[in-house]
Amino acid sequence: MPKYIEELVSQQIRRSELARKREIDAGLPCPTPVVTISRTMGSGARIIARKLAQDLGWSLWDRELLDAIAQDAEVSQRVVEAFDEKAVSEIELLARSALGDYESAGFLYAKHLAKAVAAVAKLGNAVILGRGANFLLPDALSIRIDASFEHRVQNMMTYENLTRQQAEAKLKASDKERQEFLVRMFGKERVERAHYDLSIWMDRFSTDDAVEIIKTTVRVWCARQRSRQPAAEKA
Repeated sequence: MPKYIEELVSQQIRRSELARKREIDAGLPCPTPVVTISRTMGSGARIIARKLAQDLGWSLWDRELLDAIAQDAEVSQRVVEAFDEKAVSEIELLARSALGDYESAGFLYAKHLAKAVAAVAKLGNAVILGRGANFLLPDALSIRIDASFEHRVQNMMTYENLTRQQAEAKLKASDKERQEFLVRMFGKERVERAHYDLSIWMDRFSTDDAVEIIKTTVRVWCARQRSRQPAAEKA
C-alpha cells in the first residue's frame, strides 16, 4: 500500500473527527452525518463531492481511496481497528447484512469494501462518492447526480480534452462497468430497486448550484434526525 494512501486515510479520518467536534461544540451534532453520492461519469459529481466536503468540513472518500483500502487487507483492518470493540462488532454486522450471500461466496474485495464503508459511516461527517455506498448504507443521505448523455459528452470534451468519439466511447464503457459492478456486488434486483433521497439533473444546474442544494438538504436532514432523537440522547 503506497504511503500516500495511508496518509490520505489518516487525513480524512482527522477531518471527520474535527467536523464532529465542531458540531458537538456548537450543540448541533448531526445524528446521521453521512452523504453518499451516486453518479454517472461526466455528470460533474466528483467536483460536487469535493466542493461539498470542503464546504461542510467533512471527509471525502472516493472510488480510488475506497478501492485502495478494500484491496489491501492490512489497511482495511487498520481502518476498522480505529474503533472500539463495540463499534467493530457493529461494522462487522453491517458488512454482513449488506453483502448477504456474497460474503459467504468468498469475495474478499466485497467484504473489505463493505467494512471500509461501514467504518467510514461509523466515523461520520463523511461524503462517500460511488462504489455503491448507498446500498451499503441505507440510513445515509443518498444523493444521485446525473445528466443527459449529450451533457456528459460535452463535459468530457471540455474537461478531459477528448474528441467527441473518445468521449462517447469512454462514457459508454464507464456506464457498462458501473452497472456490472453494482450487479456483481449487490445483485440485479437490488440495483433495480435503488432509490435516492435527492436526485439532481445537471443539465439544469451548475456544480455550485448542486452543492448549495445538497448543503440545504443536509441541514434539513440533520435537523429532522435531531428532532427524532429521544431526549436522553440529545442531552
